[in-house]
Amino acid sequence: MKKNYFLAIALIAFSVNAQYEINFDDMSLGPVSPQSVYVEVWPGALDCNVVIDEAYSGDNSMYVGNNQLDDVVFLLDNKNSGVWTVGFYMYVYSGSTGFWNIQDNEIPGVQWNGQFFAGTTASGGSEGNITHDETGLTIPYPSDQWFEVRHEIDLNAMTMSAWIDGALFLDNVPYVGTGGAPANALGSINFYSIDTNNNYFVDDFIFVEGTLSTSDFSSNAFTVHPNPVKNNLNINSNEAVSKVAIYNVLGQKVHVSSPNAISPSVNMSTFKSGIYFVEVTIGNTTKTVKVVK
Repeated sequence: MKKNYFLAIALIAFSVNAQYEINFDDMSLGPVSPQSVYVEVWPGALDCNVVIDEAYSGDNSMYVGNNQLDDVVFLLDNKNSGVWTVGFYMYVYSGSTGFWNIQDNEIPGVQWNGQFFAGTTASGGSEGNITHDETGLTIPYPSDQWFEVRHEIDLNAMTMSAWIDGALFLDNVPYVGTGGAPANALGSINFYSIDTNNNYFVDDFIFVEGTLSTSDFSSNAFTVHPNPVKNNLNINSNEAVSKVAIYNVLGQKVHVSSPNAISPSVNMSTFKSGIYFVEVTIGNTTKTVKVVK
């Protein structure tokens, strides 16, 4: 049964080109890694936590604190060809710092393929800017509010582009390791407590094959509530929801509808108690969230 459970998740959790998405709203408050097969703790470090202090969508996000020990990697499957997009939203408190880097391998510490400093960190960067260590390029970011981070990595050409808050930051720069070492793959994204002034949040992480426009990344976001649900499941969206499909843990479709409306509801009052996967389609994007009945 356990194998069937994870097979069901694998079959329904991804849209046509999506590898996975994490918005933290289907997680409990506390350590992140036990709640996702895609998140691992850096060896010898501390797990990051799901919190309700700030959130881009829904109620939850991931907090990376100021202890210089919070350190997790989001696994990206060691991709070595094709074009891939990694995106997330970030919130950095005013006067604080933030950090992430791209790892060449899912195994932590094999090689860094780019480090990004938010603010003046103990390891680099400048106040009010995102700094890319390999090129030295900087771009302003807004503190005390959510902003988008989006990386597009072409592993065929070995180039990388990046956008911060919708503005182009890196334009097809070489995708190489720190110090210019040849890159081999797209292994993982690392979120780390860079110094004692570190205070930032991450939400709506997404990993897809191909390119993803800013409008695809932001406007098709949605949240569901209440969760756990008793009767009506409400879907909060910015655009019309064209399709809602619900699957049980065996991968069986137990509901399908085409509301063609903004923020529709689904009556789940007759559903048996258990875990369900709600697949929501908005435009050309399909995303799935876990719901408890």
